[in-house]
Amino acid sequence: MKVTKINVEVSYLKSLPNYENIRFTAGVELELNDNDDYENVYEEGWEIVGDEIEKQLKLFSEPDTSKTKKGLK
Repeated sequence: MKVTKINVEVSYLKSLPNYENIRFTAGVELELNDNDDYENVYEEGWEIVGDEIEKQLKLFSEPDTSKTKKGLK
């Protein structure tokens, strides 16, 4: 069997005030070249989605001074 692509996706549910929740999701699809080690590519994929989730979480950890709910209705 030859692995040609790796998909990595993560989802994180964060509780907000007033019993609201927000879900952050990030995913990536990586293609493997002939010389690539699939385990290294897998680790790279997890780093990419982990970094993206961290960026999304930072949006909700900073005080909201705009009087709006960043993307929530």
